[in-house]
Amino acid sequence: MKRKAFTLIELLVVVAIIALLMAVLVPALRRVKQQATGSVCLANVKGLSTSWHTYCMDNDERLVYGHVPNPGRYDPGQQYWVSFPQDDLGNYKGDAAVVTLRYEQNGIKKGALFPYINSYDAYHCPGDKSKVQFADQYPNKPWWNSYSIPGLMNGEATFWNDAKVVNKMSDIVSPGYKIIFLENSDPRGWIMGSWLMNYTTPAWNDPIAVWHKDRGSLGFADGHAEMHLWVDPSTITNATRAGSGVTYAQPQTGEKGDDIRYMQQAYIPGRR
Repeated sequence: MKRKAFTLIELLVVVAIIALLMAVLVPALRRVKQQATGSVCLANVKGLSTSWHTYCMDNDERLVYGHVPNPGRYDPGQQYWVSFPQDDLGNYKGDAAVVTLRYEQNGIKKGALFPYINSYDAYHCPGDKSKVQFADQYPNKPWWNSYSIPGLMNGEATFWNDAKVVNKMSDIVSPGYKIIFLENSDPRGWIMGSWLMNYTTPAWNDPIAVWHKDRGSLGFADGHAEMHLWVDPSTITNATRAGSGVTYAQPQTGEKGDDIRYMQQAYIPGRR
């Protein structure tokens, strides 16, 4: 019995239908992936924020040190929330040319918050694009820690004695509105220091990482976390231009600078 084969027209129709379905499904799948990574990231920031808050309660309201050190600024008497990449003996291995996942995770484990959360995964956003963004500079580097603490939260701003730095929970005004964790990126192979901004101008000093289309996870001093919508196109542009010595994009025509003003209010923790 002779079988009837597909005609060319029938075959082209099937191909066209498949192409149409793919055009519909791919954006939908991309949105689902973004939502999934965003949910995991938000859970990470919530966990870190709760750990940060619990640490304060266990230490007479003193804030964990919000600076991630390099050897030049390492103080063995400090309780860092995350320490520098190191080998199993505690030797510094933060040179971007040699840092590995194991070294970075060793530093995370030495951090003061790790006993409260006890998970390396809690420090890593699955949507983190640092490995792709900086691959031309340092290929195959881990960039495991995806988050930073703002410099005024007992962080890097302590080095220049900024009067607005706080080191106790009681110094924070309206803790439900003051940021303690945000997504960050660093071209040096791992996240160093704290997240900083010029709060007097105001202007970006460090950019904000935007790994969830136009949203980012933020953790607050009362222990809660939320996914924040960034509204200024220049915020997204800055996120793709992160790097040492980069001049960050100025507000574009029609922008109101809502993101910078929001971060200025959320960045300054106290009344001073």
